Amino acid sequence: MDALRACLIVFVLTATIIVPRQFQLEAVLATLNGQDSVITAGTGSGKTLCIIIPILLRPGTISMTISPLKCLQATQVLKSTKYGIPTISINEDTAADPALWESIRVGKFTHLIVSPEQLSMFNGHLPRLTRLLRQDQTFTRRIKHVLDSEIEL
Repeated sequence: MDALRACLIVFVLTATIIVPRQFQLEAVLATLNGQDSVITAGTGSGKTLCIIIPILLRPGTISMTISPLKCLQATQVLKSTKYGIPTISINEDTAADPALWESIRVGKFTHLIVSPEQLSMFNGHLPRLTRLLRQDQTFTRRIKHVLDSEIEL
């Protein structure tokens, strides 16, 4: 049933232009079933849909994509937002505004594009996201998918 829903979502969101390919459906179904998967594909091959579809099929959850480059993060935010997914990039330039971080904590953003440095000690201190992950179990439990957009094999 998830495969059919995934196909329908992509078909509708892309104004009937795109029908998911086999590798996309396999990756989406693996993600939805809690399994790990690795997608090795070139630029423009449709990897983004493998990230977007599970987010759309699991409302109320948070997905975190680890992305090393700010320019790539900005592109990923635009692509996710295009599909109606509230998305934010979190890196060393993210404002320390308490209202922004509260909106992140309560799940206003369902897709977090995160630089790797935000997940561990950085310049001698724990970044705000790391502290949030350690201190707020409700926030942490809402994170259902962790994706690495640029893994080196």
